[in-house]
Amino acid sequence: MNSNESTARIIAVHKERYALYDENQGDFYGRLKASNYYHLSRSPYPVTGDLVKYHYNEAGDSVILETLPRKTFIQRFDAWSASNAQAIAANVDEAFLLTSANHDFNLKRLHRYLAVCRQGNVHCTVVITKADTNPFAEDLLQITKTDLPDTDVLLISAKTGQGIDAIWDRMPEGSISVFLGSSGVGKSTLVNYLAGSEVMDVNGIREDDSKGRHTTTHRQMIFLPNGSMVIDVPGMRELALLDAEEGLQQTFKSVSDFEGQCRFSDCTHEKEPGCAVRAAIERGELSEKTLREYKSLQAEAVRKRRDWAIMVSKHRKELQNSPKRKR
Repeated sequence: MNSNESTARIIAVHKERYALYDENQGDFYGRLKASNYYHLSRSPYPVTGDLVKYHYNEAGDSVILETLPRKTFIQRFDAWSASNAQAIAANVDEAFLLTSANHDFNLKRLHRYLAVCRQGNVHCTVVITKADTNPFAEDLLQITKTDLPDTDVLLISAKTGQGIDAIWDRMPEGSISVFLGSSGVGKSTLVNYLAGSEVMDVNGIREDDSKGRHTTTHRQMIFLPNGSMVIDVPGMRELALLDAEEGLQQTFKSVSDFEGQCRFSDCTHEKEPGCAVRAAIERGELSEKTLREYKSLQAEAVRKRRDWAIMVSKHRKELQNSPKRKR
């Protein structure tokens, strides 16, 4: 590394300006070096959690030179992005997938979150929040554990402190975690509880549908008292799949294990002879509901890949037919 270069962590992204943290410099701001990012496309654009090389500038914004290799990366499908991918966070050690013990509780959404995070090699823990608001919260815990047998599931309340110790156990010093969940699920309340102060604004939710406004407006990293870091992101009701085939295989391991035993490699698990998946359902080792959910998310991932390919092809044709290209 050049003697003038240092390494810092991206702790927040504000359009074209980045908030960084370096133990030597503390908090400061930086902008991307245009020749490295925009012109040469030598390095991926930084996201919250990334480590970057930079030149420090005492008089103004520092210059971000390069995004260092990531150990994990979470992204989702975004139809409005040029690449159809929206980065969520990088270098995450633990993803806490939040759903609350009220109207927000949704197993299908949890499956989608799990597939996306596992595709990025991020370990996941499902957290059912607001246990104090539902007398049947323990039932929801058991339902979730049964539906997701290979995933840790916690039941917590930031109001009473129930289950918070189990959260801390998964956030050791130096680790980076991310909280994902819908608006109003209680992410900001949980962050405030862990931080021991009001570091996040908290808005109330409507009692008729348990929905709330997005309290967080951008992805930002928060430093906690035990030396760990947490990335809080805007509430997302859906986390669309981009290309999460491997993540789906891990999330629906009960299906994929049998799927590999089918007589035909392109088995649809409907009426084909020698279908190990149908046989498992008939034996009661696999539920029809689980298979439907697996196939539904598989179809969604295929649609997203197809939409991406169509958009790229259209963009290339527009470039080829543009007046500048014809000159």
